[in-house]
Amino acid sequence: MELNTVCTIGDVIRARRDAYFQEGPDSLSQSADWFIYTRGTKDEYRLDTPCILAAPPGYDDQRELFPDFCDEHRMYSELMPEILEDVILSALEQKRDATKEELLHALNYYADMDAFFQF
Repeated sequence: MELNTVCTIGDVIRARRDAYFQEGPDSLSQSADWFIYTRGTKDEYRLDTPCILAAPPGYDDQRELFPDFCDEHRMYSELMPEILEDVILSALEQKRDATKEELLHALNYYADMDAFFQF
């Protein structure tokens, strides 16, 4: 994924699902160099939830340091790509033709229940 990109959760789901089908499941385990940031929400993610892709946060002795791109867009709530990709892997292993809406449902289920959705 390209850093410092403005997109939606739906765009990220689609891109990671496409990578799974084009490059195989191992392509989803190589995501340590980027994070997904949103404005944060009390509600579930939607396909049109705005987000940015940026470098992982840094840390000093007292606080978390967000990338400048996050500051510019006021997005600080983090979704680690490993979580999204684990959800996608689990879903596609159960239902190979899962739609992006079903993958979004699985992500929201994981965020709420801390467990993988069973198709």
